[in-house]
Amino acid sequence: MVKPEQMSLSAHQHIQKYLKTSLNTTISKEELNAILRLSQHLRVFGLLSAAAYVNQTNAQEGIVRSRILPVWKSLLGQLINPEAPPSEEELREMVVKMANDEPEKYMATWRKAMILSNHWNFWARAYSG
Repeated sequence: MVKPEQMSLSAHQHIQKYLKTSLNTTISKEELNAILRLSQHLRVFGLLSAAAYVNQTNAQEGIVRSRILPVWKSLLGQLINPEAPPSEEELREMVVKMANDEPEKYMATWRKAMILSNHWNFWARAYSG
């Protein structure tokens, strides 16, 4: 269930956890752009597509992907399991399974991700250096 009054606090915790794992005290311009791109990607393509993008291991490697991957993996992983974010492969598998076996839960999680993304954007800007 999506609790609107909790979204900003959850997003703040996600950004804080990302900063701790990245060993930074501020969000860089590239990280901010990655967070903004995640928000756009979720609106246009969906949660399943975002999880698949994180898990891609093909010729998509490059500077843009290397900047996006750590941020998306952290935020999407925390969305799926805040206590123990899954690996890239586990993330994709969990989202695919949810989409196939529990479509209502998938849609609710996607809606939650889209709501959270606005707050991720806000907190990322607040912590950008």
